[in-house]
Amino acid sequence: MISGIILIIGMLVLAGIVAIVGDYIGRSIGRRRLTLLKLRPRHTAIIFTTGTGVLIALVTIVVLLLVSSDVRTALFGLEELKGELKAKTLQLDQTKEELSLKTEERESLEQGLQAVRQTLTQETQNLKSARQEIMGLQKTKNKLEAQITSARQGQVLFKINETLLISTIQAGSDKTHLTTALKQVLSATDSQVRSFGVKKEGHLVYISPEDFTFAVETLTNGQGEFIVSVVATRNTLFGEQVTIKFNLAKNRLIYKDQEMLAQTTIRHGLATAQIEQAIKELLANTHQIAKAAGVVPDPSGLIGSLPYAEIFNLAKKIKAANKDVVLKTMTKKEVYALGPLAIDFKINYQ
Repeated sequence: MISGIILIIGMLVLAGIVAIVGDYIGRSIGRRRLTLLKLRPRHTAIIFTTGTGVLIALVTIVVLLLVSSDVRTALFGLEELKGELKAKTLQLDQTKEELSLKTEERESLEQGLQAVRQTLTQETQNLKSARQEIMGLQKTKNKLEAQITSARQGQVLFKINETLLISTIQAGSDKTHLTTALKQVLSATDSQVRSFGVKKEGHLVYISPEDFTFAVETLTNGQGEFIVSVVATRNTLFGEQVTIKFNLAKNRLIYKDQEMLAQTTIRHGLATAQIEQAIKELLANTHQIAKAAGVVPDPSGLIGSLPYAEIFNLAKKIKAANKDVVLKTMTKKEVYALGPLAIDFKINYQ
């Protein structure tokens, strides 16, 4: 800044000196009435005065050019500066675009990293859940193994009067055929007992010769198809030989087609769950009636089953009617003692 002030002061002083000299020369020419190029003295003085001003400007420019590189650049390098500025501007724009692309790429990478972190967190949670599930399954396995061990050490496998197997045999006078058929029933019962995991050599079921002979005689003297129920005669522990007997019943016709079994009244305004419960109670009553009439339950104690979806749909239908109804169970077809008990529902609206 100081050097600039000195330069300005020096130029002012120099300009003043040149002006004084020019004025002196102009006045001298005027007094002496000198002429230049045959011009009038007055015009000659004007030319010298003008030349002095031009000289002042020229000296100023020369000094500035000699002293200041910025002035030289401003006068002679302006176009070059404009070109460089344009190139730098283009380079700056390109750099900004590259920066924008890099910024977008960085944001994309950050989003990908965030997604990977979320996936890792989820997989970690899944792994923890899987480990907990494995631990739960291991506990269940240990519990089942303990139950199996306990069963093998003395728990009751079959209770007295429990049905092991149900089959049918055609009665007749051929004792040899009937004996073979009953032995096949015993063999099937043996396989049934082994399916519980009993591993023992020899026969797992035993029937006294008297009971076996009585069964053969009953079938010999009978006619038609008989139901043969294999029933345990005492409580049997796991691994013990099962003592059994044959319960024989003729597979007679119990119910005809579309015969009513039981009925109940369902009042309107009940909730769907209450209607379902009423239907289930009607089914239980129907099974008891059929059992009392002579329909033989299967080894699980059932004489027929009904899908829950059918019960649910029936309950919705009764609910939608919004009336008192009398619900009846009807046989869907002829029912013999062996079963199964297939039923239909009949609705009477009140």
